[in-house]
Amino acid sequence: MKSGVLDSIILQAQARLQANMAKKLTGSKKNRILGIPKLEDANWAGTKKAEKCLLILTEGDSAKALAMAGIEVRGRNRFGVFPLKGKLLNVRDAPIKQIMKNSEIQNIIKILGLKVGNKNQTRS
Repeated sequence: MKSGVLDSIILQAQARLQANMAKKLTGSKKNRILGIPKLEDANWAGTKKAEKCLLILTEGDSAKALAMAGIEVRGRNRFGVFPLKGKLLNVRDAPIKQIMKNSEIQNIIKILGLKVGNKNQTRS
């Protein structure tokens, strides 16, 4: 007890538990997302550097081409691009059922690795 071995073991166990909880709360993806057409993912997306990534949502394919041209200058590590089809649903007054049926919103949820109903993912 006096040597502090027990305290050291407890601290290590707590650190592991906190690290595991942090991984679960981020909702981060583990690999490339497949099945979402026209998504150009950042190279660092889904890695330890994912928090440095930025997703650029564009209004259509022509705007995506312009964003991709700019990304080629800056590099593809931090920037991803996803073109939206038409005008995005205004979710302010829309019922949750309509929001969850919207394919564009579903794609954004998948891309960001979010889990619906998880309140721990909100940022202030």
